[in-house]
Amino acid sequence: MRPGHHVMSAHRIAIAATLCVLMCSALAAPEPFNCPTQIPLTDQSLAAVPDGWDATTAGSERTQHQLTGFAVNGGPVGSPDGEIYDSVDERKDDQGGVTQTLRWNLKGFSEGRVAICSYFRTRVELARSLDGYSSCEVVYKRSKNSDFKLASASCR
Repeated sequence: MRPGHHVMSAHRIAIAATLCVLMCSALAAPEPFNCPTQIPLTDQSLAAVPDGWDATTAGSERTQHQLTGFAVNGGPVGSPDGEIYDSVDERKDDQGGVTQTLRWNLKGFSEGRVAICSYFRTRVELARSLDGYSSCEVVYKRSKNSDFKLASASCR
């Protein structure tokens, strides 16, 4: 072995290891995410008020934009190309409550799919690309004698 050859080999190994880490990071699945359970208040206003009327936003300071909907959309945001979930699991508890979990399997989906989170008393929707994700899950809960409420929506 030539003098200094072991130094060159160690340098090449370090470069190869760094490249592997960078490439593996690029190929790794994206970080899981949850839809925010609430968004800030939106500006509620009219572009034009009909003659003889005054527009108010009474109660808007109390309006909470809670997460109320989730969709996996197969087309661009705004298109009506929603995907139907793959499975539903429903569990009842001893107090008469029910937890319902909907799941989407995203493996094999073409690119361009988006997750859409929608909120109470606003038309604002949050959208996020699902490229690289393998599944999404929505959990609805209800207590005895109440309606289902969306508890969480997440993708991984």
